[in-house]
Amino acid sequence: MYIFQVHHYIKPDQIEAYKSATIENARNTILEPGVIRFEMFQDSANPAHFSLFEVYADMAARDAHLETGHFLKWKDVYLATQERKGNGDEFNAVFPAENLWAKK
Repeated sequence: MYIFQVHHYIKPDQIEAYKSATIENARNTILEPGVIRFEMFQDSANPAHFSLFEVYADMAARDAHLETGHFLKWKDVYLATQERKGNGDEFNAVFPAENLWAKK
């Protein structure tokens, strides 16, 4: 399993464009084989800060996602709307155990 959480910092006047593009990307991403979860969060104290939480069955599923047309379209919007470079981290599942994660 591959778990990744990324933080994005968006220009205040570009928040709606980023949100719209990310929601479109997320709706398509969750339909891909090997995608277990794809969630988007907006910081309640700083509306220009977003976090994406992504869970893939394996690295191959994540790599396949990065080649999709909808991801590449989203990436162009993200690069145009970011205020500063974000950061991301990889995680291991602790609870629930990895074998209890399932694609819905």
